[in-house]
Amino acid sequence: MSPSSELTEREVRSIVREEIAGTARSLLGTVVWTVLSLFAVLVGLQLVQLALYTASVAVAIGFALVGTVVLGASLYLLYLLHWG
Repeated sequence: MSPSSELTEREVRSIVREEIAGTARSLLGTVVWTVLSLFAVLVGLQLVQLALYTASVAVAIGFALVGTVVLGASLYLLYLLHWG
């Protein structure tokens, strides 16, 4: 018994070509967002480190809070990209 919709070789090649292009874009997007997220982790750590060396307590608390938020957001993005 033959299938109800038989695909020609040209149609199969077209479908495969579209899927490969979509996969390449998805992979490239994942790499870009991973690099951006890792950069944000470093920025967050730098802000926390900067908070340790400021003269004012209010500025130190501000840097520590912003650094913690940036660090948390970038780690969450990494989690969503690779383990979510």
